[in-house]
Amino acid sequence: MPNIQFLTPQPERPAFPKTQFKDYPDVLNVLQAAELLSVCKNTIYKLIRDGELPCRRIGTAIRIRKKDVLKFLVGDEKAS
Repeated sequence: MPNIQFLTPQPERPAFPKTQFKDYPDVLNVLQAAELLSVCKNTIYKLIRDGELPCRRIGTAIRIRKKDVLKFLVGDEKAS
C-alpha cells in the first residue's frame, strides 16, 4: 500500500506588509521607501538617479520624504 501524506492547509500570507502608510515615519530611508512601494532598493536608487523621486543626502545617507513618495504614486494619474 502506498504511503499517502495529507497536507494541512496553510494560511495565506499577505502579498504586502501589514504596516500601513500612516505607520511609516515622515522621513524614510531607502529600505523603508522600497518596502512602502513594494519594490527592491535598487529601484528606489534608480528612481532617485532618474530624478523621479526627490531625496536629500545627509553625508552618505539618503532620506526621502513620505509625502514625496505619495506624490510619486499619484503623479501619473493625469497623464493617463
